[in-house]
Amino acid sequence: MNLTMTTANIEIMYEALLSHAKYHLRRERNAHSMSATVLVHEAWLALARSRLLRVVDDDHYTRLISRVMRNLLIDRARRRKSEINGGSMQRLETWDEIPAASNIIEEELLVAEAMEKLAARCPSLAELVQLRYFCGFTEGEVARILHVSSRSVRRQWGVARLRLLEILSDGRTDRNGVH
Repeated sequence: MNLTMTTANIEIMYEALLSHAKYHLRRERNAHSMSATVLVHEAWLALARSRLLRVVDDDHYTRLISRVMRNLLIDRARRRKSEINGGSMQRLETWDEIPAASNIIEEELLVAEAMEKLAARCPSLAELVQLRYFCGFTEGEVARILHVSSRSVRRQWGVARLRLLEILSDGRTDRNGVH
């Protein structure tokens, strides 16, 4: 991306990134230990490490950094789940009850897994869900970013939700051993 960055542009971009980070953190049930600032900085550093990354425009950058933020939160949930399950420690006794935090993390990971499956089956639907649900863009904003009509976004949103529900219900029956 060949843009001349002024102080005003940087401030506007940073405020937009903070807004996206706050949106992601509001959606997290157990994100109280991470601030929006930390999430923005970690996401920026992750993108900066990618030497082969080519950003086309502002919309492309916004989609990339928002996806990185979401992935950072998913990785964080996986680490928390590992810690709850003892990490590298060996379990000596069994518990009758799973802690409530484990259920929340499990749900977050199920959704992340469902998104990965949706992306493998239909990348365009996964991108729409990423923008609409996880990034919090409005129908009109998603239409502008994807260069399609709002009507098309609305129609594809319905299809994407159905596909995700199918994937999630398949995943839950697989985990419970019931078909």
